[in-house]
Amino acid sequence: MFYKKVEALSTVNHRKFQISPEAEPFGFAREAQLIPAVFDEFTAAAHDLPIVFVPTGTGYTPVFLCGLTTGHNQFVDADGRWNRRYLPAYLRRYPFILGEQDGADPIICVDAEFPGFAETDGGTALFDEDGKQTDFMGRVVTLVTEYAASAKRTEAALAVLNELALFQTITIEAKDANGKVTTSLQGFAVINEQALSALPDEAFLRLRAAGILPAIYAHLMSVSLTRVLKDESEAQAA
Repeated sequence: MFYKKVEALSTVNHRKFQISPEAEPFGFAREAQLIPAVFDEFTAAAHDLPIVFVPTGTGYTPVFLCGLTTGHNQFVDADGRWNRRYLPAYLRRYPFILGEQDGADPIICVDAEFPGFAETDGGTALFDEDGKQTDFMGRVVTLVTEYAASAKRTEAALAVLNELALFQTITIEAKDANGKVTTSLQGFAVINEQALSALPDEAFLRLRAAGILPAIYAHLMSVSLTRVLKDESEAQAA
């Protein structure tokens, strides 16, 4: 999502490039109904953003549900600003991303078509005059590499949840003032609390040993926030 032209960052091609603030800092996410999520951020995000799961070819993957209408993100306001306290890591790292190479170390890449990435003055430099990383770039490297590591931990956790068959599909609906259903979202999934409670001790201890339980409970708490999306959507419809 969002990345249009990914290039490997280098002091040869990008030494003088800077990142400049955008007038609409999250305008690029205005049409993103779903934002990818990783398990490590569930606890911090659960009070602000509903966390659900969407199907993949091998099971399910977590996302932040940001709206009930396709192509509309209710968490990005008219000025292109994020209007919730928690900002997903996927958005925080943009326009940077970690690039994998066969037989070589990963490299930091950037979306070269991000408007704020340019060879200009007045922004935040990525490299100094000697070609060394600036403090800003150091923080970028940390964020991007930690996100990649968290994504791998998420994959491992999802494998366990899929194996234990803990997902159940749900339907999310919004209604207008007359009670007519205006939006019906299907195909999403959540952790089945009954299935979780019915797990044999060995399986439950496996979740605890893997450190997955805090993320599960945070996810379950966050699902109630779909009510906030419904209220906002129904108010707009009215």
